[in-house]
Amino acid sequence: MSIKAPSRLYHRPGTNRFHWRAAIPTDLQAYTQRTEIRLSLHEESRADAIAKASQLNADLPRLFDELRRTKRMTNEPLPKNYFQIWRDTMVENAKYRQRIERLEQQNADLELDAFKLRQQLAGMVDRDQAQAALKQAHTLGQLKGHETLAESISTVRSPEKTALFSELGKAYLASFNARLQQSKKRPPSEKAREKYEKDIELFVNVMGDIRIGAIDKELVGGYCQVLKKLPANMNRVEKYRGKTIDQILAMNPEPQSEVTISGKLGTLSSMFKWALEEKRKWGIDANPFVGFALKDSNKTVRRPFTNEEMLALLNHSTFTTRRFRTTYGYWLIPLAIFTGARLGELCQLDLKDFITVDGIDCIDINDESENKAIRKRLKTDNAKRLVPIHPELVRLGLLRYVAKLRVEKQVHLFPELSRDRRDGPAQAASNWFQKFRARVGVAEKQKTVFHSFRHLFITNLLDQGISPHMVAPIVGHEPGIITASVYWNTKDSSKRKPTVEAFQLSADLLALIPPVESAILPKAKLNTNPPRKKT
Repeated sequence: MSIKAPSRLYHRPGTNRFHWRAAIPTDLQAYTQRTEIRLSLHEESRADAIAKASQLNADLPRLFDELRRTKRMTNEPLPKNYFQIWRDTMVENAKYRQRIERLEQQNADLELDAFKLRQQLAGMVDRDQAQAALKQAHTLGQLKGHETLAESISTVRSPEKTALFSELGKAYLASFNARLQQSKKRPPSEKAREKYEKDIELFVNVMGDIRIGAIDKELVGGYCQVLKKLPANMNRVEKYRGKTIDQILAMNPEPQSEVTISGKLGTLSSMFKWALEEKRKWGIDANPFVGFALKDSNKTVRRPFTNEEMLALLNHSTFTTRRFRTTYGYWLIPLAIFTGARLGELCQLDLKDFITVDGIDCIDINDESENKAIRKRLKTDNAKRLVPIHPELVRLGLLRYVAKLRVEKQVHLFPELSRDRRDGPAQAASNWFQKFRARVGVAEKQKTVFHSFRHLFITNLLDQGISPHMVAPIVGHEPGIITASVYWNTKDSSKRKPTVEAFQLSADLLALIPPVESAILPKAKLNTNPPRKKT
């Protein structure tokens, strides 16, 4: 029976050797400067030529994807011998695969022989003799097939035998479901998980769904070059929606920041770090994304607000006219100033979190919600803490305001902030403060944000000589000192009260914050919206 040759095989006039050709897609013809690939197979045997041609045919889709990635990453022309090198690599890979298959078969035969020997020895000799015979058989196997045994022990697989990038991504995302809320590796928020999904999807869109074993630092470096040309928030901006990566690059968009790029690479690095915990399953032994994300020293450093910036914020018309469109528009700034708490921690406060411990009024920052269907989220376990209420907050009427809300049968300190949003109740407040800050001219992006109130609180205390281990449990940082983290009762308000009261705001700034009775606030509405059902 004759072997049917692939249609891409042909003979050149005057030669007995087989040649191979394939059409190049139109989107790659300008880059490759040709319309088709023509290669000699260096074979006169029809069967051998068909075998080589089949290998090239099977790899064509991957080759074209690789060329598209290279085209995005560099403007340099393709080497003239590019396709010859590809052909030779494919031939060598085929030989390598055949060798591995032979070694694997030899290994299987050795294991079968060992199994048969065990069976025979079980009925013929005593235990000591059997063990000696097995050791001899094992030594014989090492002598006969050292490469086979090494291959079977090794965790690293050839690239073509490793999983697709999308398969690893799917498994990584699914692993979050197995994490416990109270564990050290708690599951990410819905917002964070959505970001991880987009970061993984973007890599596939840019580089193709390639085998994870084929990803090396050179390829990751090429991906970085593409990221430096892409805009931020591609899925949110209308003009980029529905467009391919090449189409977006052709628009010459404003590139995303290095911090944003670093975040995307960090996601992929974490995914490979997770895969390395099960090397045998994924067949890799290195994380190619290590070293590409920004170091902490290169990240934007947030700083406290200066006195001038604080004056600008508190001289805004909402404070001077004492008319506030939302209750959080009045309370969030003084709460952040006098507690050093994070925005998310303040926005999810319930009225039950205002407690009295040993006669001291405190805010209990915790992850226990009144509504069991909606869970509060804290950054770390250290974020659970007791914060004595600063005398200035008492003077402004915080406790009187909380008492009023309790009479109204409210549950949350800020009822108008929806707990049903994917990003939690802090998103609306975050958007409000960004606009508020920009309107008064405090717009040093990334460096002056709501978190700057927290920096102000901490810096003020440290500048007064307050010990860091006294400040840490109040702001929810890792104490770092054994006496603070182990022997200090987390509910001991009396030891925390002097530290909180040591924080002082200048008189000119205090005068700009009116007591709650002098402020015109909207009536707090009871939030009756049911929690969103997770799909």
